[in-house]
Amino acid sequence: MPPETDAASLREAILGASRPAAAARAVSSVSEFLRRHGAAGDNHPRAFFADALPALLFRVFVASPDSPSFIDLAAADPALAELLASLLSPSGPLLAAVSAADRHGLLRFVFPPERLPDWLRLALSSDAVSSSDEVISPLLAGRVGSELHLSVFEYYLFWFAYYPISVATAMATATAAARARKALPSISEPALKSIGRIESWMSTLASSASRNLGQKPESSLYLKLLYSYLKEFVPNSCVPPRNSGGTLLHRAVSDGMDAAESFRRAEFFVHTLIQFWLIGDDFSPLPVQIYLAYGLPLSPKVHTNATLVERPPAPGVGDAVKLFVMYMNKINACVDIDVPNVLEGISSFKETCNSPVGYWNPLIQRPLYRFLLRTFLFCPMGVEIKNVAQVFSAWMAYMEPWKAQKEDLDGYDLAPPGGRNVQRVTEGKRQMCEAVYTPEWENFVLSNYLFYSSLVVHFLGFAHKFIHSDVSSVLQMVSKVLEVLAASTELLGLIYNVDAAYHSRILGSSSCYLDHVLKYVPSIREQLQDWEDGLSESDADGSFLHERRNSDLRLFSIDEEGAYNLLQLLLLRAESEIQRLPGDAVQSFQTLDLIRSKMKKIFRDHIESSQPMNLPAREYNQHHGRGEVFTPKHPGPWKHSLANVNWMTRPISDSEVAWLARLLIRFSAWLNETLRLDRDDSDTTSTGPTNVNFDGNELSSVGGPKDAARMVFVGACSLLVLVGQSILHFMRAHRIRINLRILASKKFLTAVMLYGLFTVARNVLS
Repeated sequence: MPPETDAASLREAILGASRPAAAARAVSSVSEFLRRHGAAGDNHPRAFFADALPALLFRVFVASPDSPSFIDLAAADPALAELLASLLSPSGPLLAAVSAADRHGLLRFVFPPERLPDWLRLALSSDAVSSSDEVISPLLAGRVGSELHLSVFEYYLFWFAYYPISVATAMATATAAARARKALPSISEPALKSIGRIESWMSTLASSASRNLGQKPESSLYLKLLYSYLKEFVPNSCVPPRNSGGTLLHRAVSDGMDAAESFRRAEFFVHTLIQFWLIGDDFSPLPVQIYLAYGLPLSPKVHTNATLVERPPAPGVGDAVKLFVMYMNKINACVDIDVPNVLEGISSFKETCNSPVGYWNPLIQRPLYRFLLRTFLFCPMGVEIKNVAQVFSAWMAYMEPWKAQKEDLDGYDLAPPGGRNVQRVTEGKRQMCEAVYTPEWENFVLSNYLFYSSLVVHFLGFAHKFIHSDVSSVLQMVSKVLEVLAASTELLGLIYNVDAAYHSRILGSSSCYLDHVLKYVPSIREQLQDWEDGLSESDADGSFLHERRNSDLRLFSIDEEGAYNLLQLLLLRAESEIQRLPGDAVQSFQTLDLIRSKMKKIFRDHIESSQPMNLPAREYNQHHGRGEVFTPKHPGPWKHSLANVNWMTRPISDSEVAWLARLLIRFSAWLNETLRLDRDDSDTTSTGPTNVNFDGNELSSVGGPKDAARMVFVGACSLLVLVGQSILHFMRAHRIRINLRILASKKFLTAVMLYGLFTVARNVLS
């Protein structure tokens, strides 16, 4: 049978496989086809790459509402997982065929534009960007007009990186379909069948993910493939090993790939993962300096463009990002790229070679920071906390690179054919070799200082937003953040000294060390402005950014937006929430006590000792007393104090009508400003008693019922004004604000509607 016929039949078999058994047969057919034609020496016919390969990559890495991807099907079928691992591994037949196709220059591919990140698609549509393609991203080096022409290997990497985005899209579609089914019981029969397939697939994934309860979950096939690709394409050294025949990445010169080409592949792979996962749909994808230096048409404030909007990263990407961060942290300190023949001719990001933290870390810093911050800021209410927990774990792994060890990554190794991975170390040995912070990591911490300072405060804002959703999970995450900061006295001292230098406070250390810390302050100030460019939320979203965004570090600040006061307030809210939880809450209270002990270690020498002197007695009692505990759900309509965390700026909850809540928030803010309730009564000057002088002619002319009625009316109005002024004086003195937001409660509106219907029905019946 001609190769073209074989490729066409393979394509039909691949596209028609919707069950694990059919997918296994299709994968086996592909492997057999590649081995047969590779052994025949015909260098894999062009028809396979033109017809079968796009269909294979689509079915392997794209999940649609009608049928899950092959990788998703493999989660419940070990046989299919083994076949896919054998086909897609770096030493497998598919990548060997891909390498041969690129070596012979068979063809180029165009990745579907609709599946590209938003900003990358916008860059391709702009002709003015072409002069700075290499500066923007190595991914754009192959653009031809408004299309991105990729080699076969690059085309494969794009589909591989797109898989987590595809899963997130499919999950969102499945969730929306399930809600539609509940909301519309009279939905059509074809739609019901489609929804049934989605729910069946979702239940299969759920059961496969939890089939080993009580045990550490096994890494997914995708994560194992990711780890194998990272080891193969992004090694510790860009110099090919001597006396070696070469691998897919480390080709000998005779194989047509030198060290520079090997490095370009590694750089392309890293940038592909960064663009699809970390940058994604970020409205400010590039540093501001690049916009200014090259005059790019994409403005730093591009979020004002309707094409790119504020949205959180795709859910489910966190696990892949964590593995990526762990691996890059492990190799970053030992990567060797100072070889002249490697860097010769590579102009993108050359300045990062001289960075004290290596080559790869400066490429990851800004995208990862914005990825984490966008997750914490724009995560919608009602989302599953596990999606945020995955992103949170990536942040923790990045903050502690000294703990990255090979044993942590052994679980991601692909199992040998017909076998299983074996745990290489025991738990006792694992505990003995745990690493801690040492001064050798000082440059890393200083270069990534915002991860240890500003991002912590923003995370506390997220914790306040979601403390009602899952108080136990939120407290566990808060405890982990404080554990990282308090794990080392040297690390905590370094973080505080930089904060003191940033705010021009006197350091209790030598002038030599002061100069060493001060030289990092300008870069930290620049990072703070650039990495948080344009990220803010509206007043109704409970953000801690909207008032003074991009302006200051507040980890050791003593004001209301400082980390210490946010933590104190969070503990009050959490304690009130725990008391409302059903069942045993001992674990949650233990976490609270653990957080308090870590707070003392972190803030005792810097904030707690001076806290009573910096807060008025009334505010200090509200923070530390037990009389007025934070009321979580629905405060009184007129009540507002420090312990209420400004209920007008808390997130819109599911129990409110969103548009009405926003309208009432604006109206309440206008009333508070008009009546000057946003300031203390002490700010107003006291005017003493008012003397009223009466004209003798007017007193003699008073008479008749008309004048008497006018005097009574004026007296009543004066009494009302006096009462109103007394009420306003009382509200200003006690810091009470008008808050009409409770009128947007669905329960309140339902009660009003029922009362109205009852009244109308009673009048009609009577």
